[in-house]
Amino acid sequence: MISNNTSTDDKGIVADYKGYTLSSVFQPIISIPHQRAVGYEGLVRGRTAEGVECAPVDIFTLPETSSEHLALDRICRLLHIRNFSRQPLDNEWIFINLDSLCLANEKPTPGFMDKVFSISGIEPHRVVIEILESEIDDQAYLKDLIHHFRAMGCLIAIDDFGAGHSNFDRIWELEPDIVKIDRSLIQRAAINLKVKRILSGMVSLIHEAGSLVIIEGIETPLEAQTAVEVNADMLQGFYLARPNATITPQCFRDVIQELISAQQQVRNKASHDVRHYSTEFQSLFRKAVAQFRVLSQLDDFARIIFQNDRVVRCFILSETGYQIGQSIHSRAYNDRLDKRFVPLIAADNANWSHKHYHFLAIQNPYTIQISRPYLSIAGANLCITVSLAIEIDLQVYVVCCDLDWQDE
Repeated sequence: MISNNTSTDDKGIVADYKGYTLSSVFQPIISIPHQRAVGYEGLVRGRTAEGVECAPVDIFTLPETSSEHLALDRICRLLHIRNFSRQPLDNEWIFINLDSLCLANEKPTPGFMDKVFSISGIEPHRVVIEILESEIDDQAYLKDLIHHFRAMGCLIAIDDFGAGHSNFDRIWELEPDIVKIDRSLIQRAAINLKVKRILSGMVSLIHEAGSLVIIEGIETPLEAQTAVEVNADMLQGFYLARPNATITPQCFRDVIQELISAQQQVRNKASHDVRHYSTEFQSLFRKAVAQFRVLSQLDDFARIIFQNDRVVRCFILSETGYQIGQSIHSRAYNDRLDKRFVPLIAADNANWSHKHYHFLAIQNPYTIQISRPYLSIAGANLCITVSLAIEIDLQVYVVCCDLDWQDE
């Protein structure tokens, strides 16, 4: 059933609900490569009969029953899509939040959205339905709900992913078109390099699953830059644009270009840091390798290379990637050895042929290879590996040493 409790004022089409006047505002969702808004999220705003604005959360506490929640949800959907249809736009998406819990409880008959599309003139392919997947325990109904909206031609977005009990199983099973990352993750990633690496991995996994990624709730330049660094597709938040009842075309080229430029500087600095971290001892490394070629003893290599206190361990690999003998660790490493990881230390006959420092060295003999920072399973520590493929008596060896890497 379509609500008739609507009228028009300076905020567009508004609706009456339990003594409050509800209206729509729209927040841009900006594509990083396109450098423009490709969609807008519809958000509800309310004010009392006296014209006093209230928080959106106050509106959503008004319903007392599941059926009232469904009625409010439908009012909001109708309100946002009708107001969106009045905006000077042609192709952009409108993102609509769905109260999936009340739908799961009420299980209404289909047809409401068909009427909304008919009234508004908005094509279904321009609508992105945002679902809080964590609200619904009934997995079968959730899949049916998604199938229903997808069959209409809408896109599906999973909202607030990374909050609460979100897990990747839902991503594999539901196959959303878009995943919106919860604000809490970008807040932490902006100030914690470990969390940023985790977020980057999450974005990569979501991409592998075939979904685009929006990072929402961006409120600072550092959060926006971090979102670009972790390879998000789209950004949303107060730092970029606040919600407004009227959509006015905005140019985001300058701010996005600034973010991309900052990201390039970060990437260049990281590359420079790795080079600087290893370059100063490359002559020492070559000297140690030359000693190894003469005596073929890792102890002699270690005695020289451990003159640099950044070196954690050294080891020798065969042409096929098998480790020859045990690794030799620096005294500083042994002094701080975490005994919980002792089972990983014995590495003789381990095969490292799948590691970049081995196959790149084999492909480029007599050229020093320097890896990116990574977590070493040999000691559960962050490190970079310096490696060099050499030939001794017609046998190819890859001489390696790990340098401790500390996040700044």
